[in-house]
Amino acid sequence: MNQVIRPFGLQDIWLVRRLQHTGMTLAVEHMLTHPHEPLWTALTAPWPWAGVGVATFVLDEKWQGQPLQGFAQLMKRASRPEADLFHIAPALLAATPGGPAETVWSRLLSHCSLAAATHGLQRIYASAPEGCFEQTSLRQAGFCLYARETLYRLAETPSTAETLIGLRPQHPRDSWSLQRLYARGAPRLVQQAEGALDGEVGTPILSWWEPHEWEGFVWEPAGEVRGAVQTHRGRAGHWLRVLGAGELSAREVRLLIAQGLRRLETGRSVTDRRRLPVYVTVREYDMNLSASLIGFGFAPFAERARFVKHTAAVVRAAEPLPALARQAAVAHQGAPEMARHKTVGID
Repeated sequence: MNQVIRPFGLQDIWLVRRLQHTGMTLAVEHMLTHPHEPLWTALTAPWPWAGVGVATFVLDEKWQGQPLQGFAQLMKRASRPEADLFHIAPALLAATPGGPAETVWSRLLSHCSLAAATHGLQRIYASAPEGCFEQTSLRQAGFCLYARETLYRLAETPSTAETLIGLRPQHPRDSWSLQRLYARGAPRLVQQAEGALDGEVGTPILSWWEPHEWEGFVWEPAGEVRGAVQTHRGRAGHWLRVLGAGELSAREVRLLIAQGLRRLETGRSVTDRRRLPVYVTVREYDMNLSASLIGFGFAPFAERARFVKHTAAVVRAAEPLPALARQAAVAHQGAPEMARHKTVGID
């Protein structure tokens, strides 16, 4: 078997073009706000391992006498040692266990993990539809489920005149307060999966997805930040995030949502007469947000599962002192002699 997995090149244009509509997008936020064909992404993405560059890997080989072809795209997260599985083709659908499609996924996922670790990335994330066949392949490749979420969709941004006293624009100095809101709302397992406990720069939920393309407002009554709302305007849809909902009353949550929707409406350019859909992600541990969203006309749109794979751990080892190095060498030389006089029994 001649196995070939290589970075995307001009010779792969026709292969990617042929397969791109048979695949699955695993970065749902980008798919709904800034949709692009995988071939367009492969041709125009910046340098793969800098900023938010996208790396495209192509599999083209023979397997049991038949062509085995597919491709995967891996998108680096800005300013963090992480990446997202962006797109894999072909999708599994009702693939036969152990068949060609599963083999394609297995090899591409393994290659993506190795490439990410080689470039110093510590985690890879994937968002898959609930109940899809691809979840099995993700688990077999070492991905672990860490959160389930419901995606809510509002068909168009409504007009709202509600105001919230104490709401102000978000500033860089609010980073610590927003980190606390995230930590109080997310279970420790989720924080660990999202790198929030590793002392890395940036709050995961605030910094991983185009951090400079969000507009944020914090609610600070009586000098304490108790909640926040953030909006992202996309080409095909908008995204809204609410932080701190778990510790707020239903009325306060509704007012935060209203401020986010109001900002999306007022920020629309005069020439843009389209009313694009608005999306909100609600995780299973933050379900109290759902009732407030439904009150504005949001409806459940999709059920997703979040996976993570830890690819590497950074270990900094200091050079041993000469004296300690000599002691270690003496101990190592004596180990075989000691082993001949020691028997270990297993009951």
